Amino acid sequence: MRVLLVTGRLAERLVRENAGNADVYVCDVDVAAFITPSMLEKVPIENYDLVLVPGLTADCNWADFEKKKDVKVRLGPLHAYDLQSVLKFVDKIDLSHKITACRLIEKKKAEEAIKIVDELDKTAKFKIREVAIGGNSRIKVVAEIHKLELDNLRERIDYYVESGADIVDLGIPLEFDRDIVSKALKIAVDHSKVPVSVDSFARTAIELAVKHGVDMVMSLSSSNTEILELIEDQAIVVAERDIERLLRLIEVAKAKTEKVIADPILDPPLRVAESIKRYLEFRKLDSETPLLFGAGNVTELSDADSIGINALLAFIAEEIGCNLIFTTEASPKTANSVKELKIASYLAKSAKIRSSPPKDTGLSLLVLKEKVRYETAQMPEEFIDAKKGEEFIRDPFGDFIIFIANGKIFCKHEKAVVAGKNAKEIIDTILRLGLVSRLDHAAYLGRELMKAEIALKLGKNYIQDRDLNFGFYG
Repeated sequence: MRVLLVTGRLAERLVRENAGNADVYVCDVDVAAFITPSMLEKVPIENYDLVLVPGLTADCNWADFEKKKDVKVRLGPLHAYDLQSVLKFVDKIDLSHKITACRLIEKKKAEEAIKIVDELDKTAKFKIREVAIGGNSRIKVVAEIHKLELDNLRERIDYYVESGADIVDLGIPLEFDRDIVSKALKIAVDHSKVPVSVDSFARTAIELAVKHGVDMVMSLSSSNTEILELIEDQAIVVAERDIERLLRLIEVAKAKTEKVIADPILDPPLRVAESIKRYLEFRKLDSETPLLFGAGNVTELSDADSIGINALLAFIAEEIGCNLIFTTEASPKTANSVKELKIASYLAKSAKIRSSPPKDTGLSLLVLKEKVRYETAQMPEEFIDAKKGEEFIRDPFGDFIIFIANGKIFCKHEKAVVAGKNAKEIIDTILRLGLVSRLDHAAYLGRELMKAEIALKLGKNYIQDRDLNFGFYG
């Protein structure tokens, strides 16, 4: 396949270094992002099978230009460094006029990885409703709702399901209001699109759960074996730290139902290693019974970002041979744990299938760090050191109050309240409405709105005129 790479003067060196066997055409413009179809009107591209234009030119109408020239013209990657990986796929993937090649390839790789992993559901030992459990199938994510608030229970269930929960669990304490629990169980069973579990040691709670038709019961232990007589066709989780006792209880439970899951119990940090030893010991003695891994015990009791912890726990769980991973989002620091574990479950299983580390699958849990450090422009010989201005002049058009609520950024002015999810759409609207008159005020709004957007994406607090907290010391 003959490929032509189009770029600007500033990126020429990097493009040529990563072009492989492709040809390079340099437009009469410094910045590649400013390239337009008109700049290629007189370029003889008809001898090429594919013309790759810079990824940052996605706003151009390359589809019409392609029809006019009768030559495939598609978006390349965002950065020249990624050309070396993109060029490996140009004859395998139909690139896009709107989605950059690097993102499209990552998306295709992710879709392929997910498809291969999902096919392993055929090996499941049993199903909980339609969810495959055990065998060589992917680790399934169990998401606990730890507070039964009836007013927002449906919304909470929907949030977990949209985040990727395979099973939704209702946590019920030993002391509870029977009427509230009964109503919560009915709402959950009637509303949830995925299986519903109940987590309680109380016989009366489990009796109610079975009556309402839950799909799984947690947790059977040596202290409440009498709950087995309540079980109908529910899956049951047997939880014990003592492995010999756990194995005996599993045999007792299997006399009642084939849908038995073992939980040797993952303890909080500083006891995790000992817990993992229990899991490994269990797996040596029992290679068939599905295992549950309680990741929430670690994330909730660690003052560390959940994303890396969840990834590592999922990889360890896959290595052990676990089949379900249990979590909750009981505090802000563990927000998005369900989504993180769902992605990690695919990463882990995909790595196991390929017998390779959990990387380069198109799936990623990288948020604040990146895999590649792109080359930046060289430091100029002459420059002016920036200095913060001390003078403040109020904009006669008025002030703004910026805050986040219900997943949106709000920018409140005396004449209008503008809401959106990113800084650009809000500042564009403010300028269009003529709500700002001073350049320094517009620059200030841009800074604050960008901070608000980052806070919204990361689930962090945003307080106007305060820096976002990215430090290591709180």
